[in-house]
Amino acid sequence: MFIIGLTGGIGSGKSAAAEILKELGLKVIDLDLITHELMRPGELGYIEIKKEFGEKYIDTKGALDRKLLRQEIFSSFDLKKRIESILHPIIFEECNKQLNLLKHEKYIVLVIPLLFETKNYISLIDESLLIDCDLETQIERVIKRDSVSKALANRIIKNQMNRQEKQLLADKVILNDGDINHLENQLDSYYKKLLMDIT
Repeated sequence: MFIIGLTGGIGSGKSAAAEILKELGLKVIDLDLITHELMRPGELGYIEIKKEFGEKYIDTKGALDRKLLRQEIFSSFDLKKRIESILHPIIFEECNKQLNLLKHEKYIVLVIPLLFETKNYISLIDESLLIDCDLETQIERVIKRDSVSKALANRIIKNQMNRQEKQLLADKVILNDGDINHLENQLDSYYKKLLMDIT
């Protein structure tokens, strides 16, 4: 089992990259999706956040108010750390469960947004693949995708490790500075080279 740790800053295009790799036949475990599932009403992440903060981040329908939570996380370092200390161990455990279910697979893509920031997953992967783009493109994509202000988009990006540091830490880097076809071509080449190197 060869595990690729796919990472990249918000708006870099790592979700699009994961989708392309899935279409090429690789199994994908996405930590963002795991987090999303764990935050549904009745799931462990939701229960733990409600236990810690009461009704503060619960909306009128009884679901987690993700928009409010995200805004406050990126305005308060202390809150960010408290949320991470609740969620990270639960996400890590679920990730290991899913890896165990796929242990017969030859290649697995593990989508880890904070691969280099948290360091928890470095020991699980065989190679890190960074999807990267310039700051202006990143800001534009975040504003368009998440309907947030430029100020919030900037704040979220500044909360993450800067791209130069990530580039130095990554085993492989793909620049997602063109259209989707450009990204597809680069990932296709990456996968073909991977097959040649490993087989």
